[in-house]
Amino acid sequence: MNENTSSLPLSYGISLLAHTHALPYHVFGADNHYVEKFDSNDLDSWNVLKTDFKLRCSILERIREKKVALVIDESPVIFAGVQCLDGLTLVAGPVAMVRVDQNFMQLYANKHKAAACPLQYCEPSTLAATVLIIYSGIYGKMMTVNDLLDQYFLTPEVIELTQQRMASVFSKISLEARPHNPVSFELNIRRAIRSGDEKLLKDALNSPYAAMRGTLASNKLRSAQNLAIVDITIATREAIDCGLSVEELYQLSDAFILQVEDCRYPADCDALARACALRCTQLVAAAREESLHDSAVSSIVLRARNYIDQHLYEKIDMEALASSLKISYGYLSRVFKEGMKMTLVDYALKRKIESAASQLESTDKSLQEISDMLGFSSQSHFGAVFAKYMHMTPKQYRMQHRY
Repeated sequence: MNENTSSLPLSYGISLLAHTHALPYHVFGADNHYVEKFDSNDLDSWNVLKTDFKLRCSILERIREKKVALVIDESPVIFAGVQCLDGLTLVAGPVAMVRVDQNFMQLYANKHKAAACPLQYCEPSTLAATVLIIYSGIYGKMMTVNDLLDQYFLTPEVIELTQQRMASVFSKISLEARPHNPVSFELNIRRAIRSGDEKLLKDALNSPYAAMRGTLASNKLRSAQNLAIVDITIATREAIDCGLSVEELYQLSDAFILQVEDCRYPADCDALARACALRCTQLVAAAREESLHDSAVSSIVLRARNYIDQHLYEKIDMEALASSLKISYGYLSRVFKEGMKMTLVDYALKRKIESAASQLESTDKSLQEISDMLGFSSQSHFGAVFAKYMHMTPKQYRMQHRY
């Protein structure tokens, strides 16, 4: 960049970048040699751009051709550069896209006749953003980080490999006679959530097509986890589209996905996905119900229900619940009973038993594990409460409803 013009000097831009991203920066002239004012004239035995002139020329040639470019010939090592004015070329790098050990650094240095080459870790997006700042300042053109990254990472080779993988998946599915479930299966689930209809959701989940799922990993557990994550994402996003709180639904999604990651059996993954769909359906139904009642009262009821559902897997302190809503326990009890036609305690126990029933249907957890998870004082207490609401013991329920 010509310092005699009104444009800011390149040295100024590099000084700012150095404060923002402490990366190795180099400036070369049209003859491919360092510009003296940007060079300390030290030997820099670590600097592969000094020890390997052929590498330097190759990198500069591509940067000049594109004006702004990434160079990833020896992945995970990456350079970035901008063709500046007055024949100057700025190069940032080398850095590594992943964290590499000393052995790799030494091998890379040896290849380029350097004594050592400390390759610091840097995200490709950070490197791309760095050179784009200079590029946009010089040429007055806008290019997004993703546009630059896609030129080098979304290559024809990558696309071709993806297409080959797709062909392999299609072939495997055909040979195993395992078609994907029709789109109506997913649409029915989404329709049930959107309408807040638990019966419609149960019918959709029990569809024969539920067993015709795609395979998202060679490992059965990992495939089940991936499918569950997809289902949880679809369910929560459908609830968001119905006008429910984005933040609350994101938290719900995160909680279920983290639980899925801890599953040891595919059946547990499936059960969690179904539980998430049910919870989203209930939240939509509650929101619809709220709109039909007095807004002040129904808001208290909905917030109390949400609190109970969020603390379902612990002993629920009703005084703490009232305190979180900043109202008295007596007023909360009265409003809740008027709105729900049942007491706070009854609602909390009912929701715990509903969760227990889902666990009995879909998982191999013992009665003691389920009792402990839901915060009951003992397995006998759990059994008594379960029988009160379900009119049978937990063991009888599991035998009658197990998939």
